[in-house]
Amino acid sequence: MAAGFENGEPGGGGDRCTNCLRCIAKSWAPIGVPRHMTAGEIDRSTARLPSDESKMSGQAAQASASPTRSQSAGREAVMQLDKIDFRLLDLVQRNNRLCSEQLGGKVGLSASGVQRRLKRLRSKGVIEADVSIISPKAVGRNVTAVVLISLERARADTVDRLKRQIRKMPEVMSAFYVTGLADVVLLVTVNDMEDYERFVRRLTDESADIKRIETMVVMDRFKAGFTLPIASIA
Repeated sequence: MAAGFENGEPGGGGDRCTNCLRCIAKSWAPIGVPRHMTAGEIDRSTARLPSDESKMSGQAAQASASPTRSQSAGREAVMQLDKIDFRLLDLVQRNNRLCSEQLGGKVGLSASGVQRRLKRLRSKGVIEADVSIISPKAVGRNVTAVVLISLERARADTVDRLKRQIRKMPEVMSAFYVTGLADVVLLVTVNDMEDYERFVRRLTDESADIKRIETMVVMDRFKAGFTLPIASIA
C-alpha cells in the first residue's frame, strides 16, 4: 500500500487518503456541502448566517413597529376634538335652540365659524341627532317599565334576531345588550298595564328564544336626559 493512502489512489471509489486535504474534507464535509471543496471553501460555506426564523422574526418586529396603512387610516378616521368643540357640544346638548351668534359669543368664534364646526361635528357623527324630548305623560304614555329579558341561549344569531325585532317595536324607548343575569334590558313606555300586556305577548309570540321576562314598573322618574358629562373637559 502506498504511503499516505488507504486502498489505492485518492478519490477513487471507497479509497480514502490520510494526508490529502481534499480527502480529509471528503470524509467530514457537512450535509449539503460538495465534497470536492477545499477546507477553506468549506469554512466559508459553513459560516453561520441568520436563519430564516430570525429573518422572519426581524421582519415581524419591524412590521409591528411600523403601523400598516389601514391602521393609520383607522386612527385618522377618529375625529380629534379640541376645547372649543367640547364647549360647543356641551352647550348644544343642553339647549340646541341657541343660535350661531349666541354660541359664538360663548366660545369666542364668529357665527360662521360656529356653523362650520357644528356641520363637521354632525357629518362625523359626533352629534347624532337634534331632537326635542317629549313628556310621556303629556301624550298619554302613563306607564314606564324597565324590562329584563333572559334568553334560552345567548348565541350571536339569537341576540341579533331579538335586536331586529325590538328595533321595530315603538313602545321601546331604549334597549341595551348587557352582562349579568339578564341578556337584554329595555326601557318601555305604554298607556296602561293592558297595553303593556299586549306588548309582552307580542314580544314573546315573535321570539321563541326568550326564556324569562322580568318587569319593574317605574314609580317616579326623578331624572331623565341624554346629557353627557363633558363640561369639565370643555
